Formats: sequence, structure tokens, C-alpha cells
Amino acid sequence: MQQLDAKEKNHRQQGRERVEKQGQEHPEKPVKVWLLGASAGGLQAVRHFLSQITPRDDVAFVYAQHIAAQQMATLLKIIETHTGWPARVPSTGQLIKPGTVTVISSEFETRISKQGWVLRFASPWQGQYAPSIDQLANRLALLYRRDCGAIIFTGMGDDGARGCQAIKQFAGQVWIQEPSDCMVPAMPQAVTRRCKADFIGTVEELAKKFNTDVIQMEACSQ
Repeated sequence: MQQLDAKEKNHRQQGRERVEKQGQEHPEKPVKVWLLGASAGGLQAVRHFLSQITPRDDVAFVYAQHIAAQQMATLLKIIETHTGWPARVPSTGQLIKPGTVTVISSEFETRISKQGWVLRFASPWQGQYAPSIDQLANRLALLYRRDCGAIIFTGMGDDGARGCQAIKQFAGQVWIQEPSDCMVPAMPQAVTRRCKADFIGTVEELAKKFNTDVIQMEACSQ
């Protein structure tokens, strides 16, 4: 993995500091919450995606990656080192934080309460997938409705497909990585069998689309 050049690292550090300062002054809910779901090959794809998005205080990412529990610390370090985004594994009682990548534990079952609080249990995830992208998507869709979106990246299995269907039912956005761009295309393909994706693209195209939409959102709010 290439390190960000000095100019880009400085730019992202300034964005990160601005987010932290604004978060302290205005501890509000993010305007938009995006769930990033991935499995095999996903860490590299998500890292590359986030490295092209400047940290901002009106967006929060919730990242659910199928990964061994002992690799969680490495995942956090990679996100913070190579993207400029603050990253954390949330504890019980914390809210989804704007300007931050909230990384969901693959070891302990984690839920989002009706009030938006994180509830992390001492027990392992139930079912085939850990963490469960479907479960997280369902809860985020109920909480944030049209202000919730999901991007499903490369991965094995069909986790996330049902959750994306729920997000669509609440008028949220569902994007997927172009299957031909994936290491393993099963997860994005499973989404298309459940619902119509609002956008399909390579990791580069997903990041470009995200940045364009953020600019448009800013223009509409002014």
C-alpha cells in the first residue's frame, strides 16, 4: 500500500482536525450515514475508497468487514494511516459519530438501539456472518430512513442483500462495487438479485460519485 504524499496527508489532517473541532462544538447527529459492507478483498477496496473522501462533519461511515477478530487492530490502523479518517470500534452507549469511520466488531455482536446508541454485547455474533451487514443495515434504515445509504464492496456470500432491500424501502441509496472490479463479486451480485442498485461502479467511480453528491448536497443547503 502506498502512503499518501505529504501534501495530501496535510490536507486530510486539516480536514480531520476541523471535523474533531466541529464535533466538540456541535455534538449532533450526522446528516447522512453510510454503511460500508465488505468481505473478501474488502479492506483494500474500502481503504482506497475512503482515501479519496476528505473527512467531513456531516457524514458518518459505519464499516462492517468480515474479518478475523485478531485483525481488527490492524484494520483500524490501516484506515487511520492510509485514509485520514478517524476510526474507532464503538463501545456500548456511544452514538454513531459524524466525521468518523465506526468499525463494527467482528468478535462481539453489536446492535444499534432505537435511540441510535451502540449496544455491544459480550457474546459472539449469531448466524453465518460476523459482523452481520444485514442486521446493521436494517437498523440503520429504520433510524435514518432516506438519510441512510449503503455501499456493498467485494465479498463472498450474500450478506447485505436483505439489508439493502430495507434501505431502499425507506428511500435510502444503495450502491455496489462493479462485479468485474471485485476480487469476489458474490456480495454485490446478491444485492442486485434483491433490489435495484442506485449506482454501480469501480472503487474509483464510487468515490467520485460520492464526492460529487456531497458537493451537490452542499449547494442545495445554501
